[in-house]
Amino acid sequence: MGSVDVVHVKWSNCPAVDYNRSKGKESYPSFAFECISDFNRRIRHVHGPQFGTRNDKHIVKMDVGVGSIAGVYSNVAWNYFDEYGKVINENGAYLICDNGYLQWPTLICPFMRSEGNTPLESCFSENLESVRKDVECCFGILKGRWKSLDRGFQYRDIVTCQHIFFACCVLHNMMLDEMVQEPPPTRVGRGCCMPNDGVWLEGPTDYVDGNVNASTTNLKMKFHRRRNILAHHLWVWKSKCKDMEITPMNA
Repeated sequence: MGSVDVVHVKWSNCPAVDYNRSKGKESYPSFAFECISDFNRRIRHVHGPQFGTRNDKHIVKMDVGVGSIAGVYSNVAWNYFDEYGKVINENGAYLICDNGYLQWPTLICPFMRSEGNTPLESCFSENLESVRKDVECCFGILKGRWKSLDRGFQYRDIVTCQHIFFACCVLHNMMLDEMVQEPPPTRVGRGCCMPNDGVWLEGPTDYVDGNVNASTTNLKMKFHRRRNILAHHLWVWKSKCKDMEITPMNA
């Protein structure tokens, strides 16, 4: 469905009482916002702010948008190639992310080096990393265009800082609409330059889990199954393109 990641924005006017719980991996107090973007770098969902000490695994548990994917989009159908080249049906949408997230079937991340380094796994991981740059580009565009995000929030009130970030995301999407006179291309800049690619220079605390009826072990099993399915699909698909002498773009 898109790419998901967390961006940290400096809280320049952080009150002393919130300093320790706001200073996380950065050397300064910050707010964390979890964003979902599509392949056209359009921001589809924002969750936050959360204090900077909270990591991605903790934030995603409280994100209603990510949690709803397992239920609302559970019947979304898609096809894939199995390891023998046969077309198989699968249900359930998912997001792509980095290795900082939980192993859920709705969050697909690259293979880690400790899990193996076969050609199939390397191919899938490299491809996923290249496609996942969409959300990273969104963060760069936001901070490059608005000083309030690049240099930090100048307000002490958390809700005001939240509204500033939301407003910047809305303006970002509005600019994409203004730039594109016709419907945008399905894929953005996959290996070649494309016109109109859209390149412009206190959060909830309740635990939300869209997979509340599934155990952690069961979720990990579903995650590994889906990731292996996608890895084999990519490997077979590229092999078919090679046989037909077609240069594939990143999937």
